[in-house]
Amino acid sequence: MTMGCRDIRETISAFVDGEASPEEAGAVREHLASCERCRVLERQMRAVGAGVRQIRGTVPDRLRETVFARLEAEGALPPPMPAHARSWRWAAAPLAAAALGLFLLTSGDAIRKASVPGPPTAVFLTTEDRETIALLDVLEDTATFDADGESEGMDLLAPGDSAEPPAPTRGARSGA
Repeated sequence: MTMGCRDIRETISAFVDGEASPEEAGAVREHLASCERCRVLERQMRAVGAGVRQIRGTVPDRLRETVFARLEAEGALPPPMPAHARSWRWAAAPLAAAALGLFLLTSGDAIRKASVPGPPTAVFLTTEDRETIALLDVLEDTATFDADGESEGMDLLAPGDSAEPPAPTRGARSGA
């Protein structure tokens, strides 16, 4: 076969099956007019197709049962599902839908109530917490600081600090 034969082989199959486009069918006819080997291939494909169509109608009626019985005997098929399991499988979807509907009907009020905020709860603060909040309020007040970020003569102390400078330790020398 020439290179053209290799290229056109798939198209011959489509041509024989009636699946080739008009352009492809024209190319196949042109090629078949000049190539004996491809004409033989085309005749063989047509013969096989006719044989398959002829056999297709002569399948025995009990073929399916015979094949499945043999597969089951060889253990190639899973065991059949019990009848009660099959009936539950069909009932599962409607039961799930009914359960979901019942849930939505009964919990709709609870879902709406959960999204509404309740009254604020009382918070009890210790003395240290109050001092910390007061310190934060002072720090947030920008009027107590000048443009350079310096405080106007204020000493800011953390809770628990004393305003007095630490006492010198014994035996410590002065830094001068």
